[in-house]
Amino acid sequence: MTTFALIAGMVPVALGIGEGADFRAPMGRAVIGGMITSTVLTLLVIPTIYEILADWRDGLMARVRGAGTVPHREPPPLPAPAQRSSS
Repeated sequence: MTTFALIAGMVPVALGIGEGADFRAPMGRAVIGGMITSTVLTLLVIPTIYEILADWRDGLMARVRGAGTVPHREPPPLPAPAQRSSS
């Protein structure tokens, strides 16, 4: 919402409306482009890269753990508790 508010506020500057607008219009366009770029990076690109790297890390850790260990075996069952007589 903040990004959309800033872009909406910069639209008149970017369009070059008013006196001296020719001087400020490039700055308005640069601000709008920067905000759109940073929003796309923040919401789409960074989480995607994080997921890819997390998957690689998990795969590497699975290989490292599996390379030097004995295969997993189930522990033996626990003995049944002794029955008490109620007399």
